[in-house]
Amino acid sequence: MIISDDRRHEGEIMTEQPPKTARRALLTGAVAGLAGAAVISGGAPATAAGAATGSGTPDWFDVKGHGAVGDGAADDTAAVQRALDAAAAAGGGTVYFPVGKYLVKPAGGAPALAVKADGIRLVGAGAKAATLVKGADGILLRMSGTGAAYSTGATHRRHCAVENLGFNGNRKTGLLVELYYNNNSAFRDVFMSSNNDMCIDAVEFWDSRFTNLVIEDCTGTTGSTTQPNIWLRNASSATEGAWGHSKDNINQIHFTGCRLEAFGTGALWIGQGAVTTNNPNGVYLTDCKFETSRMQGGPHLKTDAGCKHVYANHIYCYAGDFAAGTPATARNIISWAASSSALENVVIANRDRATVNAGVALYSGPGSTAVLRNVVGLYGTAPTGTHIYYEQSSTGDFRVENSYGTLGAQATGTIPVKNAPNPPLRLVPGPVTDASFTRPPLDGTMAVDSANKRLYVRVGGQWLWSALNA
Repeated sequence: MIISDDRRHEGEIMTEQPPKTARRALLTGAVAGLAGAAVISGGAPATAAGAATGSGTPDWFDVKGHGAVGDGAADDTAAVQRALDAAAAAGGGTVYFPVGKYLVKPAGGAPALAVKADGIRLVGAGAKAATLVKGADGILLRMSGTGAAYSTGATHRRHCAVENLGFNGNRKTGLLVELYYNNNSAFRDVFMSSNNDMCIDAVEFWDSRFTNLVIEDCTGTTGSTTQPNIWLRNASSATEGAWGHSKDNINQIHFTGCRLEAFGTGALWIGQGAVTTNNPNGVYLTDCKFETSRMQGGPHLKTDAGCKHVYANHIYCYAGDFAAGTPATARNIISWAASSSALENVVIANRDRATVNAGVALYSGPGSTAVLRNVVGLYGTAPTGTHIYYEQSSTGDFRVENSYGTLGAQATGTIPVKNAPNPPLRLVPGPVTDASFTRPPLDGTMAVDSANKRLYVRVGGQWLWSALNA
C-alpha cells in the first residue's frame, strides 16, 4: 500500500513480498544478508583463458588469456569484454586482471564494459596494481540489470563483486561504475581516481556493501549539484519506462572504512532522486573519511528529507581549501535531513581558510526527531555561519548532544517549540551564568543552582530563575 506523503515525501511504499523473489523486507527490522562470492584459493592460472572446475566448467577467466595486453596503450576493450562474456556464458565466475593497465573505451553511448550475468566477480592483482583506464568519455563499467523490478528483483543484476581492482577516469566524463537495478553486490579494496564526473551512480540498489573503497581526485564541474563522487538514489529519471526510472528505492547499503578525498562537488549523497514516492532506507556509514582541499561545491555528505533509517558513525570531514580558480564560497559540510536516523561521533575540520558555512545543516521532518551526538567542529577558522544550522522549514524535533564547534557561533535557525534536548540538568554550586558552561549555551538551556535551590533558564541571552520548593 502507499502511505500518504507530505510535501517532504516522508511516506514510503510498503510492498508485500511475493514468494521466491529477491525483494528485501522494507523497514521491518529484517536485514538481508549479503550473498558472498566464492573465495579464491591458490594462485591464478598464468595464461589460460578459463580454468576448469571439477565438473569441467571454467570458472576463472584471465583477461590476458582472452587477448588483453594491459600496457595502458593497446585498446583492451574487446578482450576484457570477451572475458566478461565468457564468465556470463558459464553462469558466473571470476574475471581476473593480472598486473597492468587496461585501456577500455566507451563508444556510441554504450559503456566500455558490461557485466551481463549474475554471479560474476572482477578481481585484480591489487587496487593499484591492476587498473582499468577509461579511454573516452562515457561509462566505464555497467553492472546493472535490465530495468526496474518494482519490488521483485526479477530484472536485477545480482551477486556480483569487484575486488582489488583500480578504475582510472583519465580525466574523462561519464561514470566509472553504473549500478542500476542491482542487489547483493560487493566492492572491496577498490581504488578509483581521476574522473571528471560522478564515480558511482546507483538506482534501485539493494543489500550491498562497500568495504575499503577509496576515491581520489574525482569531481564534477564547478558548482555542480548533480555530480558527487557517489550518488545513491531511488531514480535518476522521472519518466516511467525510461532507463533510470524506478518506483522502488535504495535499501540496505553499507559503507565501511571508505575514504573519499580530493573531490570537488561532494562526496556521498543519498536521496530520492527523480521519483519521490518512496524512501531510501537502511544505509549505514561506519569509519569513513571525506576530505578535500579542492572544494567547488558541496556538501561533503548529504541525506535528503525522503531518507529514513540512515546511520552515520565515526565520520571525519575535512574542508581544507577551494579548487584553484574557483569561487571561494563557504559550504555546508554535512546536510542531514534523514528521519529516524542518527549522525554520531563526527569530526568536521578546517584550517586557515573560511571553507565552512555550517558544519551541519540539520532538518527535522514531520513526526521526526533529528539526532546528533558528539558532532564536533575542530575549526582553525570559524564558520561563516554556525556550527549547526537548524533548517527553518523543519516541523519536527531535535536532540543534539555534546555537539559544538571550537570557534564561532554554535547554532542558529528556527528551533521548533517541541525541541526536546533533555539530558540531565547541570548542577552549579551558585548562581548560573554563561561562565558556568565551557561554551555559550543556547536559549532554553536549564541548570540548577544547587547552593541556593534555584532553577535557572536562559531566555533571550539572560538567565532567569525561580526558587525550588523545599
